[in-house]
Amino acid sequence: MQEGLRLEELGEIPFDEKEILRYAMLPSFASAPEELPLRECLAAAKGAAQCRAVWRRYPLARDGALLDLGFAKTDSRDLIRHLEGCAEILLFACTAGAETDRRIARAKLQSPAKGLLMHAIGAQQVEGGCDLLCRRLAEQFPDRQLTDRYSPGYGDLPLELQRYVMEALDCGRTVGVTLSESLLMTPSKSVTAIIGMKEREEA
Repeated sequence: MQEGLRLEELGEIPFDEKEILRYAMLPSFASAPEELPLRECLAAAKGAAQCRAVWRRYPLARDGALLDLGFAKTDSRDLIRHLEGCAEILLFACTAGAETDRRIARAKLQSPAKGLLMHAIGAQQVEGGCDLLCRRLAEQFPDRQLTDRYSPGYGDLPLELQRYVMEALDCGRTVGVTLSESLLMTPSKSVTAIIGMKEREEA
């Protein structure tokens, strides 16, 4: 493993039915939540997600109009604002794993409703994994104030930055995440993001 890379085993994240239904973004004509096969899908998803993450710490600097992230440079105004006052960043990738994708594919063959719900369960699992990772990072850096996470594709931060993220974190080898030519990640329930770190202000 490259120097500076850190792996985190996050495991299976507890199901949150409210969040799952939010991620499902059900259309107005959909069945009422209590009529959906949610219980069946939760049973089918049990044990599928084994969240893993890899992260790395980088210094942050300005290079003229560019923001030097340590692994790439960007002129994203939204990210510059997001990282204002930060001297370092934490770059991470988190995935719910390949088995989640396999169970989503199986559910889609059974019915559109099951496919939709399994997609939402996968999203809740990986986002829950990201939340757990962020809590762990906050504990590891108690003297730092951490920003919210910010992902390629948000605002004006180009999705093309994913190529540099994959290389910086050696994602294929460390957590089994690869990137297609169209910049889609496999497994699909995967997230990459940047977190800013600044000195914690005295209370």
